[in-house]
Amino acid sequence: MIKRNAFIISDRTGVTAQALGNSLLSQFPDVDFEVETITFIDSKEKAERLQQQINHCADSIERRPIVFATLVDDDIREIISQSNCVFFDLFDTFVSPLEKVLGVESSHKVGLSHGMQNASNYATRISAMNYSLETDDGVEVDRYSRSDVIVVGVSRSGKTPTCLYLSLQYGIFAANYPLTSDELASAKLPEVLSSHKDKIIALTIDPFRLQQIRQERYNRDSYASAKQCQYEIAAAEAIFRKEKIPMLNSTQMSVEELGAKIMQKAGLVKSI
Repeated sequence: MIKRNAFIISDRTGVTAQALGNSLLSQFPDVDFEVETITFIDSKEKAERLQQQINHCADSIERRPIVFATLVDDDIREIISQSNCVFFDLFDTFVSPLEKVLGVESSHKVGLSHGMQNASNYATRISAMNYSLETDDGVEVDRYSRSDVIVVGVSRSGKTPTCLYLSLQYGIFAANYPLTSDELASAKLPEVLSSHKDKIIALTIDPFRLQQIRQERYNRDSYASAKQCQYEIAAAEAIFRKEKIPMLNSTQMSVEELGAKIMQKAGLVKSI
């Protein structure tokens, strides 16, 4: 397999650069990328030190590393672009054409996309995250009337990280509820969920993947056995089909994909 070094560089948190850089690299599965993310490159001094690091990498592997950058400052961007690398300016790729189309220059301000310019939006995200934490794992079910979506599934099917992602990324008030052994045996949707059925999205997962996750996290004989995992998934899916609850399979989906799919299936609109 081909091996390449890559740097993802930002003058702020690096969220935008990581998302786009990793998405682009994922299109080349036959290349083994060693990726290093470097954030808050917001001065010439930092840029010059990073230039030395990139040049050292190029010399040691005898191949120019790939650099993805979201750098607003022209001087800082120039320093990095002059490194011994293959440089991809993720901002200039889109900002310059947008300036031409709109007929105005961009602000060239650092950190606008992930800063706190809109206090209301930030407060919504924090409130949504607190809600997801407070209602995690079937706690505070009396607060489900406030929820935008309730994610239901067996233990370790991916409910908690999905809800936290929905709250932080979209400002969605997402609760999650784990189906217990008694509830699975009853073959009915728990009564506490019945009045909120229109908000429910179900997660299922391949039972062998579920077994692997449970063995890694809490290896009790019955809880992590193949038989128990197969039974729980079959029983849960039977309930979901009976109640006509939309299902998503989390086996090979990232939390980002699950979040986007839930937004689509539940007809939710981003709150921030």
